[in-house]
Amino acid sequence: MAESIWIVEDDRELRAYVSDLLRDAGYEITAFGSADQALRALVTDAMPDTIITDLILPGKRGHELLQEVQQLQAGINVIVITAFGSIDSAIELIRAGAFDYITKPFTADELLLAVERSLAESKHRRAALTRMRTHKIPSGFVAASAPMMKIFAMLDRAAGSRHPILITGESGTGKELIAHAAHEASGRAEFVALNCAALPDALLESELFGHERGAFTGADRAKPGLFEVADRGTLFLDEIAELPLTLQAKLLRALEHGEVRRVGALKTARFDVRVIAATNRVLTEEIAKGNFREDLYWRLNVFHIELPPLRERAMEVPMLAEHFLENAERRLNRSLTLSPDAVNILTGYPWPGNVRELRNVIERAVALSTSPALRVEDLPAHIQQAGRSASTVADAVRRRDTLRELERAYILETLRSVGGNKSRAAEILGLDRKTLYRKLEEFGTQT
Repeated sequence: MAESIWIVEDDRELRAYVSDLLRDAGYEITAFGSADQALRALVTDAMPDTIITDLILPGKRGHELLQEVQQLQAGINVIVITAFGSIDSAIELIRAGAFDYITKPFTADELLLAVERSLAESKHRRAALTRMRTHKIPSGFVAASAPMMKIFAMLDRAAGSRHPILITGESGTGKELIAHAAHEASGRAEFVALNCAALPDALLESELFGHERGAFTGADRAKPGLFEVADRGTLFLDEIAELPLTLQAKLLRALEHGEVRRVGALKTARFDVRVIAATNRVLTEEIAKGNFREDLYWRLNVFHIELPPLRERAMEVPMLAEHFLENAERRLNRSLTLSPDAVNILTGYPWPGNVRELRNVIERAVALSTSPALRVEDLPAHIQQAGRSASTVADAVRRRDTLRELERAYILETLRSVGGNKSRAAEILGLDRKTLYRKLEEFGTQT
């Protein structure tokens, strides 16, 4: 059975042209002159495989049609037709869940390519949406905080789109894990990754775009670039801010035109690749410094996922620690638990290295521990000290301690952490020794 495509276009001539073009290509076509007509049919008729709609329509506009389509039949891909001057509006629709947009005037090839992409991914998109709505959290994730739930909802909306995703956040927050989750939800073929900081500038162009034999010294055979390798799949560009400006321009052109040219080649090759980029830098600051192209930033920033640092979702630290402990148990065939005191210390530590640091700490503790339970003593000294200090402050706040009581607790904890060395304690506290002695006398402490 031929795939079913609905066309929503109030311009009679354009509606007839698109209908004839797609019908000649072998598709089953149903055309409507307004959004209201299409919505009435969506309630009563068989569901189409793809809807093509103009952005500007009488009555309900294209964005209203998109919203109602998502409510009625969330698995349908929607392609938006827009005038060149309304591209910003079209991008907003992409963020809201539209599959693609094409700008007037468009060629027959552009329309057919958009439809082919939509139909090829619609089956995967519907399955991905169903899976994520059923399970909520993608496989491999341990999360419960509101910020992470919002990120999973964003992955839900972005699942079937071919448009880029920009993932930002501190090192160790799990940007590559999010990229893998986005790829799995998309149903695309292969996941190909490149760390833009791992190769010298001279090799990056060849790695991304490929080269022909004899293109440069040492090029004894032709080599496809990663855009060609990842065709119909996902290309993950980690550390995108490290890409040289000259290659940023070439990457922008590749994304805009959907084609690449190997180094030393005369012809271009088309590709169907979903690009996911990641960085721990603030790209707007890099733009202001002249280190990153603003036009490339906006091209990549269709879907933006900002991963929060672990210190802003401390409630997930015990869950993550248990998860990493279970992984270590399976690997070492040991039965282990986390002591309550160790959980308190881990939760009170700010984790500058984020989830990656927590995983390494648990793996180190498991390797060093000789008891069935991981204790505070099994954790690195700097985490013990920082965690105790944070726990002391948190406990004092819960008890509604006065500032004097909090000061006393902090000074005594610092002194304890350095084995009673008053000179070292005074240095850490930023006090001279006389002031420290006076405060200890005021506290009535014979330390």
